[in-house]
Amino acid sequence: MKTNIFYTKKEIKEIKLALISDIHYYTPNYNTKILISIIKQIKQENPNYICIIGDILDESKYTELEELKNFFNELAYIAPVFVTLGNHDEKTYKNGKCEYLNNPVLKNMLKKGNKIHFLRDNAITINNITFYGFNPSHTYYKNKEDFLSFVEEAKKLKGNLSKENYNIVLCHSPINIYKFIKENQEHFLSKADIILSGHMHNGCLPKCISDFINKKLKSSRTLISPQKTLFPKYAQGRIYNELTDGYTTRGIIKLSKVTKILHHLDRLYKKQVEFITITNEKNK
Repeated sequence: MKTNIFYTKKEIKEIKLALISDIHYYTPNYNTKILISIIKQIKQENPNYICIIGDILDESKYTELEELKNFFNELAYIAPVFVTLGNHDEKTYKNGKCEYLNNPVLKNMLKKGNKIHFLRDNAITINNITFYGFNPSHTYYKNKEDFLSFVEEAKKLKGNLSKENYNIVLCHSPINIYKFIKENQEHFLSKADIILSGHMHNGCLPKCISDFINKKLKSSRTLISPQKTLFPKYAQGRIYNELTDGYTTRGIIKLSKVTKILHHLDRLYKKQVEFITITNEKNK
């Protein structure tokens, strides 16, 4: 399987990352063949690290998570797993309206998992590689991902990143983080070497079309965003022309169960894990 290669001047050992986002797990009757396929793909590629970038759950109301726990344990047996949450992991729907609902079962599962690192404004460093997770709050998503809401939350972060390490930032939504870094270069997030995101569901485009747009036209735009805006930036694949490298996964699920009848069309999309390689420029 071909991988995107990102180069750095920092002295690091070459690593391969498996990227997963938007699993949108629910009970009962989630298609567990999807989880089996993810495990199979990752075993074939044998990455150094696995990054899960939010929307593990379809709604935060789901608490019967034994199958999901087994899935995470299998991943951790392959390589260390780094996890950050998304908007669906902390919200649910009641009478057709969205409301915030904390899910301690999911969080405890992630905190107690062996070789599973739950990142919420904290960093884990292994061999000069630092993984940092930023989870914007449900209020940010409720405010339709307004830029000023992002700025307010980002400026309250207490984390830090070292310039000496290669810094990988996991942030479920890519919509505002690149603009924030450009306008706040004194902030520690500006030390990110690469930003990994999900959330955008590839604009629901077929992979053959989105690959052409990303690789040939060198654009990360797709058709539609989760906010129903057209031709959003940072929506899929490699991110171009920003101060830091970036990659937005196309997501395992494109049409979640909360889309109701449209969810049945999700079977038309291939369930694909994405892989990237990070290496020193000397290896070019």
